[in-house]
Amino acid sequence: MSFVDMREWITRLDTEGELRRIKAEVDWDRELGAIARRVLEKKGPALLFERIKGYETGRCTKLFISGLGSVGRLALALGFPKDVSNRDLVQHVMKLNRQAIPPKTVATGPVKEVIVRGTDIDQTEFPVPKWHYLEGGRYIHTFSGIVTRDPETRAMNVGIYRGMIGKRNTAPFLLIKGGQHWGQHFLKYAARGEPMPVACVVGWDPIMPFLAGSPIPTG
Repeated sequence: MSFVDMREWITRLDTEGELRRIKAEVDWDRELGAIARRVLEKKGPALLFERIKGYETGRCTKLFISGLGSVGRLALALGFPKDVSNRDLVQHVMKLNRQAIPPKTVATGPVKEVIVRGTDIDQTEFPVPKWHYLEGGRYIHTFSGIVTRDPETRAMNVGIYRGMIGKRNTAPFLLIKGGQHWGQHFLKYAARGEPMPVACVVGWDPIMPFLAGSPIPTG
C-alpha cells in the first residue's frame, strides 16, 4: 500500500490508535531520545512530538518517530490489518520481491512543495535530536533513505546509514568502503576520480525504509 506523503501515513496511524501525540514541551537534547527509546522498549505507539524546545515556530516544529516500530504498524504499511500473522506478512513480501515495478517520474508532488538550495540550506531549522548522551552531535539521518547510483551499471540503491548535522548545509556520514552498497559505489567513483552524487530522502513512503534496511544482495 502506498501513501501520498508522511502526513497521510501519520493520519492512518492516528486512526488505527497507533499514534501518541506528545503535547508537553520536550528538549531535543537527549530528553526526546530517552523518551523515544523507553517507548520503543515498551513496544509503545509511534510518537509525534508537537512542542520541542526552541522550535515553537519556524520551518519545522514537530518530529515524528517510530512509524515502523512494531509488526502491527509494518502490516498497516503493507496494506494489511495490524493483527495479521507474521507468516502472511512474510509470504506477501516474498511474493512482491519477485515483481518488478518500473519507476515513474513526476513533475509535482509533496516532496517538491518547498525547494531550498545551496547556502540557503540550514539543517538546524529542523528539530533534530541529540539522541544519546555520548554522541558527537545531532543525527539528522537515522531513518532516511540514502540514494546512490552505481557508475558502471547505472543501477540505483537506497540504504539507511547514519549521518549527523555538520555545518548548516553539510552532513558527515559513516561510510564503510566496500562493506555497504553505497560504499561499493564510492570505491567505483573514487577509482574514476569523480565525486559521488548522493540524495537523502526524509519523510518517505513507510514501506521504503523497510526495504532500504533489508539485507538485499547487490543486483
